[in-house]
Amino acid sequence: MDADIMKIGFIFVLYKTPEEEKQRLMLEIIDLNLPDYKVYFIDNTNSGKGYAEGVNDGIRRALIGNCQLLIVGNPDISLKDINKNELLDGGKKFDIWGLVMKQQGKIYYGGEIDPWRLTGGLIIQKPKTRFKNTDWVSGSLMFIKKKAVDSIGYFSEDYFMYYEDVDYCQRAKMAGLRVGIDSKLIYEHFEVSVDNPDKQKFLSNSKKLFFRKYSNIGQKLYKIGRIPKTILEKQRFWTSQNDTRKGFFINFASLNVSSLLNKLLNFLLFIFLIRYLSPNEYGLYTLVWAQVLLFSPIVDLGTTSYGIIDLPTENKNKFISLFNLRLLVSILVFFLTGLTGFIIFKDNTRIVVYVLLTSFVIFSNVFSGSYLIKNAVTGKLYNSSFVSIIFNLVLISSLIISISISGSLPVIFLLTFIFYNLYSFVNYFLIKKDITDLNFKFEFKTWINFLKKSYAYVLIGFLASLYFRLDIFLLQILKSEREVGIYSAGYKFFEGLMFIAASYNISRLPVLAKLVKKGKIFLFSEVKKDILLLAGLGFLISVITYFLAPYILPVLLKGNYKDSIIVVRTVMFALPFILISSVFLNTMYVLNKAKIVILVFSVQVIFNFVLNFIFIPKYSYIASSYVTVLSEIVNVVMLIVIYQFIIKKIKNENIT
Repeated sequence: MDADIMKIGFIFVLYKTPEEEKQRLMLEIIDLNLPDYKVYFIDNTNSGKGYAEGVNDGIRRALIGNCQLLIVGNPDISLKDINKNELLDGGKKFDIWGLVMKQQGKIYYGGEIDPWRLTGGLIIQKPKTRFKNTDWVSGSLMFIKKKAVDSIGYFSEDYFMYYEDVDYCQRAKMAGLRVGIDSKLIYEHFEVSVDNPDKQKFLSNSKKLFFRKYSNIGQKLYKIGRIPKTILEKQRFWTSQNDTRKGFFINFASLNVSSLLNKLLNFLLFIFLIRYLSPNEYGLYTLVWAQVLLFSPIVDLGTTSYGIIDLPTENKNKFISLFNLRLLVSILVFFLTGLTGFIIFKDNTRIVVYVLLTSFVIFSNVFSGSYLIKNAVTGKLYNSSFVSIIFNLVLISSLIISISISGSLPVIFLLTFIFYNLYSFVNYFLIKKDITDLNFKFEFKTWINFLKKSYAYVLIGFLASLYFRLDIFLLQILKSEREVGIYSAGYKFFEGLMFIAASYNISRLPVLAKLVKKGKIFLFSEVKKDILLLAGLGFLISVITYFLAPYILPVLLKGNYKDSIIVVRTVMFALPFILISSVFLNTMYVLNKAKIVILVFSVQVIFNFVLNFIFIPKYSYIASSYVTVLSEIVNVVMLIVIYQFIIKKIKNENIT
């Protein structure tokens, strides 16, 4: 566009704008050295009008003044670094356009509209070309040709504040006008409205209005289906940034809700499995999963714990390096799992095939775990919860239908293979959506640094995995697959409640890590509260289970599985001790005492192995049930002693 043959109208809508800011803007516009222009300041301070009404007032005045190009802007922007000779180049490509916006230290290249939710988001990825089509441009600085106003009219005054720019660009594109961004020029937006206490209210109302105006039936159905996630995203109404304990409770609650739903779904699957499979077949099914999950801590490399505790949330490159390391190791462990499965079960070809099919869950764990890390460090764990619920709902529904129709183990493992691969793809897509430059690079030095910090978590995870599966392998070796099936069926009820510990660990670790930085005295205070909360919950569940199990479980555990009831009543008393241990173990992590945790789990593994090896031949799965409880009691006693020693040492250091 040629500035020499047109008149330009600058329109700024003011609200309690200081006089010195108006003068600054005027000086910056004068420095642009444009031949013919006029500045229109529309002051809404006392009028009670919305932003769109103010813009429209300015447009009317500019058109009366014969302006052919309208530049609508907020008063909290700076034009001083713009190349005046290229200011209007965007007009050669677009009817409505914007420039690159620098806001709160970040760079944005126009805006895009989510195709399902119809929400407007700013684009952070730099385009490859100077002129790029976009869904909308920010109203903080928007260039509008007169032909656009002639075609679609004025801004919609239905919006009091926010989304009037998104709406205007949407109407322009629907009318066939060109909307885009000039990525060569940049201006700064100070965004003084960020401190407006009513910003979220106005923004929410405008989003709803935009959705009502432009959504189709498919988008409305999607919005209805997304309601649970939308509710969780509104956590700003339940917690404040300064209240870490409330923040913990919302993440803890969201994870527990999703975990509970997933456990209920898995429990429903378990009921169908023991109804349609014999104890021998269910024992085989359990053995396959025990083999596949045995090496899962090595796949993780402790990086989930490391990522949640230590990974800086603002360092995207570290997350990418961490993701690539996890992916590489998963490939290696996939082959290791298949090889060891062949060695252990070489006399049973069926089990070897099932292990190979199920081993693809390794990749699923890598992608979902990476997505979990990303959400944990950004305080959005409900995203992982939502995706997990949907996946388990689809997977388990399909498996239940399959079991009911065929009751065939091969079909079960084939469906498991298919759905876990789909789950991998979905989680990768969600990560890639937020981190667009997620590409594989071999970064040996960076990986070594990760491993130096996370190796302890690897050993801890592997020892824990071995500890929880030793009894199953020993039952299979010393007894038979039938004993594995009976024990696993009863243990499943206990395992179903382990989500409480898992949810506590994931949601509490980031909070405890922050408390350590404030001072260890704050950490110790929270530890006492957590122990009381989890111990009380665990003992309550154990006692209720013990007394109600004989009346309720016979309905579920029929026929050959009735012997599993005694397993349930016994192992459930390990739950409160596991929950108490979780509090102590998390404390050790954030105090950088992971080596002590390694020692504790090593003792547990040896203790568990020795007692099971001695008593299984005579007492079978009954021995394993009692050993599980006794191991957890010993574990808590060890941790209490160690914890008291650490407190005493820290207090002595503070005194000296």
